[in-house]
Amino acid sequence: MNFIKEIELEKSVISLFDNRIVKIRFKDGVDFVLEDAVIANQTMYDLAEGKSYLSLVDSINVRGQISKAAMEHFAKDSLTKGVRVAEAIVVDSLHNRILANFYLKFTKSHNPVKVFSDMDKAIDWLLEKYQKNG
Repeated sequence: MNFIKEIELEKSVISLFDNRIVKIRFKDGVDFVLEDAVIANQTMYDLAEGKSYLSLVDSINVRGQISKAAMEHFAKDSLTKGVRVAEAIVVDSLHNRILANFYLKFTKSHNPVKVFSDMDKAIDWLLEKYQKNG
């Protein structure tokens, strides 16, 4: 997985890799709200040039909050429908696992979503989903 480009936003850092993975890493201690989700989704879409991509959410060593409205936007934004193939969320704390499981159970994303505690397993799962999607 080779790095191509990175964009730093106010509350997150978004990176594009050569295997169609777009990684979002939340900054520590932030409250991520709807406006932040709109900007982040647009940035992810732009980095992928509107082509299909895999979303990797890296919340390792990060503590903060994300609003329900931001979660809903990530899950159902029409901009990413049909281009975001799958989404893997990597967590390393009970706090982040609770947030990720809430997202998984209550937002009903338009693409497959899975929570992981291991980055490599998350990447493998994403690449598998991409191959199946063709």
